[in-house]
Amino acid sequence: NMIQAWMRGVLLIASVYNVAWSVFLFWSPNSYIKWMTDGAQTENQWVSYQAIGILVVAVMLFMGFLKPLKFKWFILLSFLAKLMGGIAVYLLIMESAFTKKFMFHLLMNDLVWLLPLLAIVLAAFKSEKSR
Repeated sequence: NMIQAWMRGVLLIASVYNVAWSVFLFWSPNSYIKWMTDGAQTENQWVSYQAIGILVVAVMLFMGFLKPLKFKWFILLSFLAKLMGGIAVYLLIMESAFTKKFMFHLLMNDLVWLLPLLAIVLAAFKSEKSR
């Protein structure tokens, strides 16, 4: 088994973080939009879909935390969601506008998770091959 303790820890932290982020988006979508767009928008219908997507990712990551080998495909889907999520936010919420706050959001909410999730996914698939 190539899954190490730190990997399960990352999955748990990522799951909790994504639940918190989803709750924030449900609770205060307009403040998120105002902050991201520097006040150019006050609301956006896509934020509720973003919140749902983030909650789904959180559930998949939590399942991966519980059984990384069994739910490796959910971890892979979470990795892809983090990879593509920034593009979706850029197109649907930012309306193709680029701000420093959006870059910060992209880095802290999506890109920061890519390398650890990729390492975990690769370890899970290698573990399956070595069985």
